[in-house]
Amino acid sequence: MRKILFFLLISNFFYAQWSISNADRALLINIYNATDGENWNRTWDLQEDPRNWFGVVVKNGLVAELNLSGNALRGAFPATIASLTKLTKLDLSNNQLTGELAMGVSSLSLLTKLDISNNRLTGDPASAMAGLGKLEDLGLGGNLFTIADADGMLQNFNNLKFLNIADLGLTTVPATIAAFPNLETLLLDNNPIVANGYGNLAGLSKLKTLSLSGTGLSQIPTQVSQLTQLTSLDLNNNHLTEQNTAGLAPLINLEWLSLEGNQFSQVPPQLAQLQKLQSLNLGRNKISANLATITALPNLQQLFLHNNLIAGNFPSSLLGMPKLMMVNLNSNQLSGELPDQLPAITHLSNNRFSKTDLSNYITDFAEQTDLDYSPQRYDDIKTVLAVVGQPAKLEQSLSGDYSFSWFKNLDEKLNATTENLTFSSVENTDFAVYTAEAYSYGVLGNTILFELSLFREPITLADALSTSENPELKGISIYPNPTKDFINIINVKTKIEKIVIYDLSGKVMLSDTKQKIDVSILPSGVYLLSLKTDSGVKSFKFIKQ
Repeated sequence: MRKILFFLLISNFFYAQWSISNADRALLINIYNATDGENWNRTWDLQEDPRNWFGVVVKNGLVAELNLSGNALRGAFPATIASLTKLTKLDLSNNQLTGELAMGVSSLSLLTKLDISNNRLTGDPASAMAGLGKLEDLGLGGNLFTIADADGMLQNFNNLKFLNIADLGLTTVPATIAAFPNLETLLLDNNPIVANGYGNLAGLSKLKTLSLSGTGLSQIPTQVSQLTQLTSLDLNNNHLTEQNTAGLAPLINLEWLSLEGNQFSQVPPQLAQLQKLQSLNLGRNKISANLATITALPNLQQLFLHNNLIAGNFPSSLLGMPKLMMVNLNSNQLSGELPDQLPAITHLSNNRFSKTDLSNYITDFAEQTDLDYSPQRYDDIKTVLAVVGQPAKLEQSLSGDYSFSWFKNLDEKLNATTENLTFSSVENTDFAVYTAEAYSYGVLGNTILFELSLFREPITLADALSTSENPELKGISIYPNPTKDFINIINVKTKIEKIVIYDLSGKVMLSDTKQKIDVSILPSGVYLLSLKTDSGVKSFKFIKQ
């Protein structure tokens, strides 16, 4: 009898060392090994109990949830997951998984959440999801799927509340969606939906969040205007202007609206109707003035106006907004003395404020405002022509109490620390794009009050002979301009050494050496392409639509 009791005690001890069975633990370790677990962002200590592993939720001795989103998983989709039959939530989104969705996933009948979005998965996932009728949250977007029948794939998911089918090549909103009575969030980003392809949005009475970023919209679809219960709407990276946004006016329950990366030259007047707005994003447009519409929004707390064309003093009309806590005006053309009462969080980097303007405000109101102000810009884009073997000088306008640094091709730091950059005898390798950084800081006692970097706009040192006389350089051109996706470089007689594309604030956006450059990821706007060849440097401005 004593031997039996001892055996039972020993058996229980070995069983109790983990919160789950050895079989389930082995399955998790297999997933870990198959997806390069040692190089995950947050790895597992295999000596610890699985309930302490990142992303693992254990309930009643079973693995109930597995959330490894954004954890740098690599390799083929781990088929072993299908053996964790008690899973209710599975999130492997934002990783680098490849291959097809494992067929065995269809046996995970308890799943209420499946998110595999933003990986590199291929094939058609329809069959692998056929048995998942309890799903409430489904994320498929941002993969390389080839979907034969979107309606057929979604037809058994009537319990869905959240659906991500972004970037799947859809030209119409699937008809099945119209039959989802509980759908609250729908992501359709980066699908090439045709103008009449939005009809199936009608009747989604519980939809609160809709994302149509990058779908090619040139006006607000009627079906979107009818979704008056929406509280969140994303229309980023489309072709909207203030002349074709009348469809926004009926959406009076919106609290969050993003119109970043469109073609607005002023704030759409319809926004004044959206009295419940708390967050508004108008960044990366072409807005230069007329911000009065924004002041009609009494509940606005966050305002994004970065990467526009707003010039002059800080827009004082924003200062009287009672609930505005954060404003982002980065990468505009603002200058001058700052007003006394900026919002509690204010972003002003990449404008043209002087050291005096900024240091005065920081000295007087440092405790009032969390101010993001460095770096600033100054001077204009410029080209200086030079001849090999002759001296040349690149100038900038600042002088005084600064530490200077010069950069070649916008990223290679030079040894020069002088106000201006001089070349005693220009060589072919000197033809490039240069910027100067002027660094300054202020102290009070032992306390650093501010640290400021100012960058001049790019200045190009170009071969005078190549630019004006060299037929090889004259023959270079780019097309199409404007463009939506690719820039092609016609270049017959010269060798391309480097291509740098930067925005008008001087920020490097792309770098390449190919004659066909994918610019589809760039926001709409005007850019400068600097082409370095063995015959010299040539620059082009182009418009990304």
